[in-house]
This record gives sequence, structure tokens and C-alpha cells, in this order.
Amino acid sequence: MAQIRLLDQATVNKIAAGEVVERPASIVKELLENAVDAGASRITVEIKEGGIAYIRITDNGCGIEADQIRMAFLRHSTSKIRSVEDLASSLTLGFRGEALASIAAVARVEILSKTAEALVGIRYIIEGGQEKLWEEVACPVGTTLKVENLFFNTPARRKFLKKPQSEGAAITELMQKMALAHPEIALRYFNGKKKETAIHTPGGGDLKQCVYAVYGREVLDKMLPLTAEKTLDSGETVTLSGYIGRPQMLRASRSYENFFINGRYIRSGLLEKAVLEAYKDYVEPGRFPAIVLHLSVDPAALDVNVHPTKMEVRFMKAGAIYRAVYEAVSECLDQGDLISRVGSFYKEETTLPVTTAPEAAEKALPAERKEERQAEEAKPPLTYYLPETPKRPAGKTPFIVEERDERPPQAATPEIWQGEQIKVYEEAPVTPPVVSLQEEAASFQGTATEKQPHHLRLIGQIFRTYWLAEEGDIFYIIDQHAAHERVLYDRFRQLLQEEKMASQGLIEPVVCTVSPGAVAELENYQPLLQKTGFEVEPFGEDAVIVRGVPFILNSTLPPEDLGIMLDMVHSGSVDTARDLLIDKIAMMSCKAAVKGNMNLSEKEAQDLVDQLFSSANPYNCPHGRPTVISMTQYEVEKRFKRV
Repeated sequence: MAQIRLLDQATVNKIAAGEVVERPASIVKELLENAVDAGASRITVEIKEGGIAYIRITDNGCGIEADQIRMAFLRHSTSKIRSVEDLASSLTLGFRGEALASIAAVARVEILSKTAEALVGIRYIIEGGQEKLWEEVACPVGTTLKVENLFFNTPARRKFLKKPQSEGAAITELMQKMALAHPEIALRYFNGKKKETAIHTPGGGDLKQCVYAVYGREVLDKMLPLTAEKTLDSGETVTLSGYIGRPQMLRASRSYENFFINGRYIRSGLLEKAVLEAYKDYVEPGRFPAIVLHLSVDPAALDVNVHPTKMEVRFMKAGAIYRAVYEAVSECLDQGDLISRVGSFYKEETTLPVTTAPEAAEKALPAERKEERQAEEAKPPLTYYLPETPKRPAGKTPFIVEERDERPPQAATPEIWQGEQIKVYEEAPVTPPVVSLQEEAASFQGTATEKQPHHLRLIGQIFRTYWLAEEGDIFYIIDQHAAHERVLYDRFRQLLQEEKMASQGLIEPVVCTVSPGAVAELENYQPLLQKTGFEVEPFGEDAVIVRGVPFILNSTLPPEDLGIMLDMVHSGSVDTARDLLIDKIAMMSCKAAVKGNMNLSEKEAQDLVDQLFSSANPYNCPHGRPTVISMTQYEVEKRFKRV
């Protein structure tokens, strides 16, 4: 029988390194979190060969005292907690005390650190867990950590690393998350030998500048600012802030979803579900919104010690947090301008400070992000064709083109940002001005000021499907089928919410097989079933008999749907069961709505448009497609080279 013995410290550290140091990005994450916890306001990160050969992180934090530097490289040594009770109130990003010991066990690590009180700093080198150098040196206050030759003494681990480009892309994505997590810190990130920064944020707490630095103007242009404060059932307060994407800016993956709890980037299925539920009426299935959402929560309401890399947290009041996020995002969408826009909505491209080097950032992006950007840039400009022999129905006013003067040239107003001159362009006012330049600029600065149209004037129809309308200096194209879908869907969803759903009795009742547990609890489910229009009775131990079903849009739901709904309700998924019914309503609304190429009179079209814009969400059909797109007068004139 094999003998049981204690492992030596070097082996223990290498095993621990397998939990903490998965790849170069893991090292950057741990060291960045230490720099943040040290109170740094400036952090610089440099990597070479994807971080496999070289990582250097420099901060201007408090530094480490000389007599504590060796101790910092011992396992379970930390300055952030003293006892297990501290875990319930810790606001620091790191606390396990394993990072430096684990990194030093599988790489060559050099640290240079000095506190404000010390006359000199300390340079300390440790390689593979063995001390190589200790000396006093002159250096600024703060800490510089250099990690070289990762996994030099564990070749089996090194061969499982990906190519330097892939490892570098993982670090780039991590740096993007850290930049968005800490807008108060000025971050600089260099990838490779190039001098240009791949990411550069100015610090100062301006999250908008960080979003711009990470994703660029095109993404920021399509985001809405979110600020909310929610009180939980227990009386505790949750503060939410950030930016959420307009429904027209959707992605095929969750790579643009960013959640931060007390400054810590996390992955959370709970928060993802809450956001997706809030967007349900705005997005197509399989598409995901861009979001940068910060939550400030009482640390006692969290358990951050559930994952070795601290990427996940457990909420003590998960249901209350879910509702808070859902309500905040829903309210922001309800209050925002969500009409799809053609071209640039703004009068001129407002130049923000250049905080990202485009070439370096482009090369550092993951392959999926590059493909999305290239696809967007490759889209051809929209082209409009007029019929050769346009005809107008009797009684309708023909189009009139009015003569007008060209606008005066743009006047540039210089502004200064951190020593660099930028230009913000202002335009001569449009007569009559409905949406002012200041309002449109405010929209870009993070305040959605364009109001939902209320008095659209119909001016015609094209392709017997799309109605043209205008209000002020904005031109609209409305899809009559999608608009009617939305109107019908909202009407019957409202009946469902008000518990006024009509029921249709079946001439021949239908028997549906369900789980025995659902049959046993059927009496408890009767109030919910009756509100939704179902008439149901038990029929043996594992079946029910359906005598009535919801009557919607002159049609009935298939009785078989009830069996699925009952099993969902019994498993605790009441919301999912409601969603199934709502999805059925959406499909029936689609079938009942007017189609393209169907004739509508001008009065019918005007009534439809009025009903559409009285809806809480007039911007999308129930399947997430846009009902209306808009184009400003400025954009039209720009395409005709008038401005």
C-alpha cells in the first residue's frame, strides 16, 4: 500500500499555480487587481508574445514595505483580510493570498516596490520559487512587477498554451473589462513591440470615455445611459449605472455583455437572464445586446468566494437582484429613443479624444470581433430608386421639392483635452428647428433627448408595404406588417396582464398527458389557468382533460400547449410558462396582421401609425424586427451633397 506523506512546499506551490495561473491572462488579472487594491490611479500594462515571454505591470499605488516583500510571495499571505469574518465585508478584488506565490512558482518574477515613507525601494527576483536577488534601488512610489518565461519549469503546462496571438487577445479582452470596471483609473496597455497603446483610458471616473476607448464611437453612439437606484424587499439599496445598447445594435454572442459588482468584473447567468428578459420585446432570438452595467451592492449580500478566479459571485437575495436589474434596464429602454436610424444621426462626427490606437487595437481584437467590424464596414450605402412613371392616387398631394439656399460652412470650435486639441463641429440651425444641435449632441453625450414622434404626417407609400412619414426634420419609413403585429400583440398581451383573456369551449374536449406531480397540484394552478383562458380538469393520475382554451385573434391555441405549460409551472418555471403563451400570441399576431403588398387606405394607415406610437414599445415587432426606421433631414441632404 502506498505511504501517505506531506508534499514539499515547491510542489504545493506548483499545484496551486494550476488553479490560479491558467494562462498569461490569469497573471495579468491577478496583478492588475493587486494594483487596484493598492489604490493606484495610473496603471501601465505591457506584454510581449502574448504574455508568454514577458508581462510588466507598473502602478503608482501605495507600494509594499521592504520587510513584507518576501512575505508577499508566501502562500496565503494577504493584507486584505484577517479572518473568515472579513470575507463578508471585503471590498478588495483579491484576498486569497495565492497569486504571487503561484506565479513565482512557474515563472521568473521581478518586483520593484517603494512606499511613500521609504527612502529607497527594493528590487527582488524570485525564479521557480527560489530567491535570486535582493537589493535596494532608487525608484518611484508604487510597484512594478515583471513576469518572464512563463511555465519554464513545467513544460507540460507550457505546451497547452495557445498561440501568442490568441493569448494576447485574451489579455486584450481582460484589459477591456478592467478599463470598463475602473473608469477612475488611467489605464495604458501595450501589446507587442509597438509604441502605440492598444487601450488608453484617461481616468477621472468618466465611464463614457472608457466605453469609447474600448469599443469606439460607433458603439457608444448606439448606447443609452442608465442610472437607477432600487430598494430591495429587505430595505437595502442597489445602485445601478452604465450604458446599454439600443436594440438595433445586437451581437451574435454575449461578448459585449459586461457586468461589474462593486468594481469586480463577473460572469452571472442571473444578470444575463434579467437583461435578456428586459430586452425580450426588442431583440430577435439568438441575438444579444451590448451592455456595460455597474452594480453597487452591500458586500454582506454577496459571496465572492465561490470560484478560484473570483469570476462568479453568489447573491444572498438573487430574486431581488434579478428584479432590480430587470426593472432598471426596462425603464431605461422605455424612456430611450429606440428608433432604428439610417446613417449618422448627428450633424457632424463629433471627434472625441483619441484614446485607442486603431491599428494596435484592431490587431488585438478577438477574431469574432474583427469579423463583426469588417462586416459592418463592408455594408454598401443604401440606394433609393424612384419609379420611372410615378402615379399618385386621386386626392393625395404630390411631392413638392422646394428651392432653398445652401447652408453656410461649418464653424469649428477648438477644445482642449489633456494637452491635445480636438474639434467639435457646430452647424447652423435648421428652420424650423425641431431637434436642436444641443439636444443631438446631448444624445451622444449620454442623454437620449430625441422624443418619440406623436404627430407623424403620412406622405406616401412605397412597394405597397412601407409607409413614408415625416415630423419636423426627421423622415420615417414604417413597415405596415411589423407595425400591425406590434399593435395586435400589445392588445392581447394587455388582456393577458389584466386577466381578461377570453376562453373558447371545445366541442370535443382533449386529453393531455402531463406529469403526475402537475396533476396532483392542478387545483393550486387553477387560478393561473383560468386567468389565461384554459378550462382544465384532472383525468387520471397523469393526464388532464382540456375543455376550453384561450381565444385570440379569432383563433384558439392548440390544447396540447397546456400540457407543456403545466409541466413548466410544476417545475417552478411560472414565468417560462407565461412566456410560452406570450410567444404563441406573438405568432398568432404575425399571422393575423396585414401583410406586405396588402392595400391600406390612407386613413387606415394613419390609424395604424397612431396606434403604433401609443404603444410602450413602437420600435420593434414581437419578434424583434424594427417597425420603423428614421433618417434626419441632415442625412438626406448630406447624401445629396447639399451639406
